[in-house]
Amino acid sequence: MKIAYGDGWNWYQLGPQEKTKALELIDSEHWPECRKWFQGVPSENVNCLDIDVVSADHEALYGSLIYQQDAKEEHDRSVFHFYVTKDYFFTMNFDFSVFEGFSDKRMRHRLKRCKNAPEAFLALAGELVHAYFKELEQFENDLRTLKWKFHHDNNKSIIEAIHKLRHELLIMKSLVMTMKKIAMTIQETFVFKNFDEAEQRRTFYEIDRVLTLIKDYAGDINYLLHSEEVVTSHRGNEIFKALTIFTTLFTPVTAFGALWGMNFENMPELSFKHGYLYSLILIAGSTVLVYLYLKKKGWTGDLLKDKKKYIKKKEYF
Repeated sequence: MKIAYGDGWNWYQLGPQEKTKALELIDSEHWPECRKWFQGVPSENVNCLDIDVVSADHEALYGSLIYQQDAKEEHDRSVFHFYVTKDYFFTMNFDFSVFEGFSDKRMRHRLKRCKNAPEAFLALAGELVHAYFKELEQFENDLRTLKWKFHHDNNKSIIEAIHKLRHELLIMKSLVMTMKKIAMTIQETFVFKNFDEAEQRRTFYEIDRVLTLIKDYAGDINYLLHSEEVVTSHRGNEIFKALTIFTTLFTPVTAFGALWGMNFENMPELSFKHGYLYSLILIAGSTVLVYLYLKKKGWTGDLLKDKKKYIKKKEYF
């Protein structure tokens, strides 16, 4: 099924059941090189990219690439397969509808300006990068919200949210790097073409822009993680210091109690009617007092949940 064309080039978009049609579109000169790849189509769901430059003026680029990946489920991904020559290319299992807000009109306007099939395929990769950029806008909002949550109410859930965003950013970087790999491989394969056309340069600019944003966001996330480590270390040191003091103070009392317990002839609690009850109440009461003191100091529960004194003092934001 031909869905787009330009001055001297065509794009065939094929479904998963049109493998026979795809085979007809593969040049016989390229078949020995791409046979192994094609045997895995369309079930293959991993990245694969290769070129055939044996015959002059008959170069080809082919492979399978992951262009959408769910952040929660590893195997929830979308993969498309492609074969590109100087005059035409085909894609299989390619579906832009997986991206929210995708503009088919924008894509077709870009394709109309392309002068050959490699340039059109590069413009298609640029549209994918543009879709990733739209997803990064939502990521930026989530990161901004997390920064202020960290500032106002730092606790264990914050560090879990940081790791979640970090994972999402790694996935996004992987997808964009895949598009960059395609763009660079197209340049390598079709070296006889003029790669200074507007749509080609636009795609490379889009890739550089998104990668720059990802690098900046990664720096922010690493800063938040470092801040978490500093706060955790500070709180841990306070608790260790307190436990050391308590151990030092109560060691003599513990030793005295042990010696007292061995004096079977003079045990005060034996001469009182409720002596053991009073002793148990004394032990329980002292334990509760120590616990209340630790709780007041914030040394129980979540080590990351402080009263913002330390964060504001260090002026993290």
